Amino acid sequence: MFISDEHRKLVHMKLQFLVCFVSKCTSLHTRFLMYYELKPEDPPYAAKFYDCCGAEDPNASGCSTSFHVSYDDDSVSLLPINELLELSNGFTAAIGDHPRCRSLEIVSNHRIHGYSLKIANISCRFFFDLFHHQLVFCKKLSVLCHSVTIWFFCSLNLQNFEPVKMGVKKEDGSLCKIMPPEEQEILDEMDIKVKKYLRGGSANFEALRDKKLKGQLAVKEELYGKSAKAAAKVEKWLMPSEGGYLEVEGIEKTWRIKQEAIVREVDISSSKNQYDIVLPDLGPYTLDFTSSGRYMAVAGRKGHLAIIDMMNMGLIKELQVRETVRDVVFLHNELFFAAAQKKYTYIYNRDGTELHCLKEHGAVSKLQFLKNHFLLASINKFGQLHYQDVTTGLMVGNFRTGLGGSDVMQVNPFNSVVTLGHSNGSVTMWKPTSAAPLVKMLTHHGPVSALSFHSNGHLMATAGTDRKIKIWDLRKYEVLQTLPGHAKTLDFSQKGLLATSTGSFVQILGDFSGSQNYSRYMTHSIAKGYQIRKVLFRPYEDVLGLGHSMGWSSILIPGSGEPNFDTWVANPFETPKQRREKEVRSLLDKLPPETIMLDPKKIGNLRPPTRRKEKPSKEEREAEMEAAVADAKNSVSTKRKTKGRNKPSRRAKKMQEAVERAKRPFLEQQKQEEELSKSKKQKISEQSELPKSLQRFVSKKAAS
Repeated sequence: MFISDEHRKLVHMKLQFLVCFVSKCTSLHTRFLMYYELKPEDPPYAAKFYDCCGAEDPNASGCSTSFHVSYDDDSVSLLPINELLELSNGFTAAIGDHPRCRSLEIVSNHRIHGYSLKIANISCRFFFDLFHHQLVFCKKLSVLCHSVTIWFFCSLNLQNFEPVKMGVKKEDGSLCKIMPPEEQEILDEMDIKVKKYLRGGSANFEALRDKKLKGQLAVKEELYGKSAKAAAKVEKWLMPSEGGYLEVEGIEKTWRIKQEAIVREVDISSSKNQYDIVLPDLGPYTLDFTSSGRYMAVAGRKGHLAIIDMMNMGLIKELQVRETVRDVVFLHNELFFAAAQKKYTYIYNRDGTELHCLKEHGAVSKLQFLKNHFLLASINKFGQLHYQDVTTGLMVGNFRTGLGGSDVMQVNPFNSVVTLGHSNGSVTMWKPTSAAPLVKMLTHHGPVSALSFHSNGHLMATAGTDRKIKIWDLRKYEVLQTLPGHAKTLDFSQKGLLATSTGSFVQILGDFSGSQNYSRYMTHSIAKGYQIRKVLFRPYEDVLGLGHSMGWSSILIPGSGEPNFDTWVANPFETPKQRREKEVRSLLDKLPPETIMLDPKKIGNLRPPTRRKEKPSKEEREAEMEAAVADAKNSVSTKRKTKGRNKPSRRAKKMQEAVERAKRPFLEQQKQEEELSKSKKQKISEQSELPKSLQRFVSKKAAS
């Protein structure tokens, strides 16, 4: 037996059987748990069935009935038929399922007494969709009896089908799906995940008149839906990892837990991420991580640059440029990074070799890299914003903000819009194709000291010298929450935690209610006297990097990093071959600067059809001109004047001048239309190439 009693699932349904067989006998009796007889005058495909419960079965001795089952691995087993089928009371069949069986396929191409047998195929997918994976039929079904092959043609009668246990029931003549609560929860969860991966709504096909375009868009929408479902399934079944968290008991508070207590409880590999590097002579330090979180670049104010592999804490390269370094940022991968030095901006490779000197980026105070567009953005102390394409070297944009110098700059991950914070308390948003800011908003009553964006791009946190931290909703440009406190640097984690720091104190805020209401989650104080310059969460790790005046440090923040990573986006275990392939793919998928906008969902949408202004007909134009002439005649003054000034000739001349003034715009418009049509005809004639035999007839004036 291949079906155990524990895993046997019996499903009842009504089947209509038509039995055909090959035999020279006029009658045949077999023990198939039912009894049938075939009359000689009946066609060979018609049979009468009788319930065999309690009925006598003559000629049943020596009869052996068996069941052939084929599995996915092409193995065949011979099973007694009564273990799988049990017919009684109106041919109610109980069929068991097995995880290795694929489908029921009944095929025959024999000819019996001049009658051709039909081919019956019951696909496995039909039963999967109908019964929600509760039935798995066998691939081939045949009964051997006295060396006679009997083929079964099964048809499912849905009118009399009442499988309450199958998850389908009949209501008002229609089929209604019913499924267990566990499956319903899974489907609801999958629907939520599918909506997460569907970016934007579908196109409005009703407004389209082009059938070809409508068909192409329908195919693309179907592909988008399939890809969203596939991504949702991968997230559900292949990414079961859960993020870290802090759990306290009783009246304990998470923000009272120290780093020493966390390090004692975590594993050895995670405990290595809590460390302090003290370099008092070259600070203060700033830092940057790659998109995968594996590599870190650190830059000291006094010229110290270093690249570190965070997987094994190995130093890849260290160099001293012997001049002031204000900021450092990685480019598209760990092989290249840019450093904003005292006078110019330089690009180095992983080995510390200087590749480029960007003299257009002078006296830069802050750098940002737009990875989807391969643009290096910088803001200097004079308030000049530069965009440079690192693939071609072209300067895409160079604008004067008009608001003075700034060292507060961030990129919105949702739309790649560069945001600047200014000394007058305003925040401006820029794109490389516009000389004016897209948005200018007053955020604080004082200089803006820091800002950061949530990973979804809809939340923005700003901090000012007015000792306030504000959470903004960029969809409505409204303040969601105002927190007291001063922060010199801000950063959002992948899971939405907000890190703030001032002096030597770090505070992490969390939104645990889901209503954008941030409260204190963790706190940490480094050695007294250390001034923190930058806080930055490490991607895909529960780690927060701190760059301060005496070096840099790293602390553990449970629940800050995304536990599951997509190797096509960011792979911490990337090999050199995968890195090269990813670089080629990213260059092929590079977006032009014109795609940077506040609402990127507009890209790919259809513009609503605009009706062309129909030209007035000749009759309508003549009617308008006649009405204008009549108004002009009526407007002529009939006032009696002194002798000699009211002659009939003078009045007729005045009337004629008024009529000509009324007709002039209509005549000029008609003349312009005639010239335009004439020029179009001439262009068409010039574009059409004449054969050599006819070119001599073309006038020289037209040719010139």
